[in-house]
Amino acid sequence: MPLSTPRRADADPRPLRALLRRPLLVGLAALTTVTLATVALAVVVLTVIGPRVDRANDVLSALQEGHIAMLNQETGLRGFLVTRESRFLEPYRKGVEDLQRADAALRDLAEEEPDLAEHVARLQAAEQAFIQEWATSTSAGPPALGDAAALSDLLREDKRLFDRYRAVEADVRVLVEDRRQRASDQRTMLVLVGAASSVLVSLVVAVAVRRANRRLAETLLPPAQRVRDSLSALAAGDVESRVPETGPAELRDIAGDVNVLGQALRDRNLLVEARERELVAARDQAVRAGQAKTAFLATMSHEIRTPLNAVLGLTDILLTTELSEEQRGHLDTVSRSGDSLLTLINDILDFSKIEAGELDLEKAPFDLSDLVYDVAQLLAPQAAGKGLDLLVDIPAGGTWRVLGDGARLRQVVINLVGNAVKFTASGHVLIRVSGEVTGSRLRSSIAVSDTGIGIPADQQHRLFRSFSQVDTSTTRSYGGTGLGLAISQRIAAAMGGDIAVESAAGSGSTFTVTMDLEVAPAAEPTSPSETLAGRRLLIVDDNATNLRILEHQLVGYGAVPVLVGSGAEALARVAADPPYDACLLDLHMPDMDGDEVAARLRETDGGASMPLILLSSSASVSADRAALFAARLHKPVRPERLEQTVRSALATGTVRREGRGPRVGGVVPAPRPGEPGRRLRVLVAEDHAVNAQLMSLYLAQLGHDCDHVVNGELAVDAVRAGEYDVVLMDAQMPVLGGVDATAAIRCLPGPQPYIVAVTASVLASDRASFLEAGADDFLTKPVRMATLDQALRQWTGDLERAAAPSPEPSGSGSDPLDPETVEDLRDLGDAAFGQLYEKYLASLGPAVTAIAEAADAGRWAEEDEDSVPRLAHRLKGSSAAMGALGLADLCRSLQEAPDGASPDVVAALAGLPGEARRVEEAVARLSAAAR
Repeated sequence: MPLSTPRRADADPRPLRALLRRPLLVGLAALTTVTLATVALAVVVLTVIGPRVDRANDVLSALQEGHIAMLNQETGLRGFLVTRESRFLEPYRKGVEDLQRADAALRDLAEEEPDLAEHVARLQAAEQAFIQEWATSTSAGPPALGDAAALSDLLREDKRLFDRYRAVEADVRVLVEDRRQRASDQRTMLVLVGAASSVLVSLVVAVAVRRANRRLAETLLPPAQRVRDSLSALAAGDVESRVPETGPAELRDIAGDVNVLGQALRDRNLLVEARERELVAARDQAVRAGQAKTAFLATMSHEIRTPLNAVLGLTDILLTTELSEEQRGHLDTVSRSGDSLLTLINDILDFSKIEAGELDLEKAPFDLSDLVYDVAQLLAPQAAGKGLDLLVDIPAGGTWRVLGDGARLRQVVINLVGNAVKFTASGHVLIRVSGEVTGSRLRSSIAVSDTGIGIPADQQHRLFRSFSQVDTSTTRSYGGTGLGLAISQRIAAAMGGDIAVESAAGSGSTFTVTMDLEVAPAAEPTSPSETLAGRRLLIVDDNATNLRILEHQLVGYGAVPVLVGSGAEALARVAADPPYDACLLDLHMPDMDGDEVAARLRETDGGASMPLILLSSSASVSADRAALFAARLHKPVRPERLEQTVRSALATGTVRREGRGPRVGGVVPAPRPGEPGRRLRVLVAEDHAVNAQLMSLYLAQLGHDCDHVVNGELAVDAVRAGEYDVVLMDAQMPVLGGVDATAAIRCLPGPQPYIVAVTASVLASDRASFLEAGADDFLTKPVRMATLDQALRQWTGDLERAAAPSPEPSGSGSDPLDPETVEDLRDLGDAAFGQLYEKYLASLGPAVTAIAEAADAGRWAEEDEDSVPRLAHRLKGSSAAMGALGLADLCRSLQEAPDGASPDVVAALAGLPGEARRVEEAVARLSAAAR
């Protein structure tokens, strides 16, 4: 029910307790009235009406007892008169006694009511008339037994007297019952009157309470609602809202408090607005400072890297010329110094990028174990140069394929391992990887331990500070900027991890990188190798950690390794416990080196024909000693590489020449200048004369043709006028910059060249701008010749496929099989080598035919198992594994094509049969040479 506006709210400032007392008093008054009325009714009923009803009941009971006594007398005498048996006189006598008691009770009851006493006297007179006139005389002198007339007269007299008694008794009974009924009716009437009075009082009280509540609501609710509305407005931000101070005293106080709160909020908002204006101004200033810092970073990057590019590039070119030993030594010093300067610049620029918020992380699949082994193999020569063992311990069978920024994590691991090698003079450096998979996440840990100088506990807090090392003597002795660990920790933190250190002075250090990485989708399952099952392998190494790692790796492939810690123990084992299937020897051991142990093993019966595998941290083995070994591996060695090498040595069973041993290190050498391949026509867009000259020299060394322009506008004109395979595009040039020139070239009609951005900038935004404009690749200055050659070779394969080559006759052009892959497969043994290529050739022809038929049928949907992308994917995998890289590249183009309409896809389909024939011919030549 809507509430009316209070008429006296403002004029009724009484306390709230006084207003709330009114309904309470009304209710208490009503309860008191009802209670008193009920008590009065109960008193009247219990003291007046109740006794009347009780006396009437008692009179009726006495009348009933007297009547029964009269009947007993009358029936007893009648029975005696008829039978003359004295036993009938017993009811008579009992009736006389009962009548006396009943008459006494009636007289007592009649004394309290005079009008009833008259009727009781009349009743008792009728009783006495019957007793005296008939009962007494009859019992005293009854008629003779045979006198029927006398008996008949006597019985008629009995009837007359008893009927008169009965009439009087009935009159009295009717009178008493009438009185009892009147008393009962009075009692009922009183109860009804009491109930009606209670109902009436309740109604009156309800109306009064309702009126009191309405007046209370009219007094309380409007000011309370106004307070609530004002609070809601304040909560919504309307700090100008105020509430009138009306109503009871308590609500007036609340309204005053709300108004004070509103004023306080208003004052606070004014302060917040002023602070916000200050913060916005500070933010704008910081943004401008950040933009200036970023611009300065880009400018300094370009200005520093541009001359450094010329220094390092020209040094590399000079090193390829005829030089004296002194000149070569000076140039080597210049090259190493330039590399150190480049490392310093990269550290400073990386740190600046992190500070400027330019550190963007990728999310791509990579193998954590491959990353660690790559780092170990990269730094293995540096460790070997100091006589250190660089060891890697990665549990076999773990889940190491994850999603993240592999390049940045590699940078962190390189820094930690490089520091460990730098600060360790003797002993070893151990990289231990562990991880625990929970759901779809891998909690990984990469620990780098060394036996170096260690770090005092009171100096460890300085490790991760920028431009800081443990002390100045460390900087003087070992060099460095003190940025590496700071950058590594920032990268680890950006990837959701951290770097912890445990160290003590003189006891080495352990740096542990922990991070939570997402597990990458599982690759196609591969069958585990069983070729080493049951093979007894003797492992000789004085380093207990390396023994444990090798044991762990080989046990995973089913081998039974036997570990010994010295050459003498190895000789004793071979003599006492033959035979062993193969022996793995460490090169550097005390008392007896690995090559000496090998020579002495060859002189024993158990080791004369046993395959020997050398494990070393360097390649310094004399030619005559190298011939003792079936294979040589550089530490650290990957588990799969170790397994393949051991299998190859076991399959051969004889000593192989060094050149036939497995390749180690995992680094593919850069192609030599002048190596056969496609001669490219390259346009160099570079405004810096020295850099332009350097690029020209690089391209000449690599066997390519080169034209040079000094700005982006000339580059666009040159591409419009001539056909270029590749454009090397500088970023910052006069007239038209590299990004705008790239976009303009992409708008030109006709064949498009591959555009490689070559810039000194390190900002991710510059790279993104180039790629958005249409660049195909991005190189950062200084560019080394091997890096440029690798980039050009990458695009050479695509250019050759785009040209849709016709099938070459056998023996012409480059070899369709990768020599390195073929050499790796030879390590499996001649039998396995032949079986693999036979199986591959058996599936090659049908696979090419199936791809052609699917293309003719227009089957390009990836969900179709017999579509061109699916068939090309299967052929690509087997071709890449067999070394048919050209055929694998053609299949990759078909796999990534959305349909068969593009020229590249048409060219790939046209070139597929010819490339397959070249592969078949190359495999045939391999088979003939093997026979």
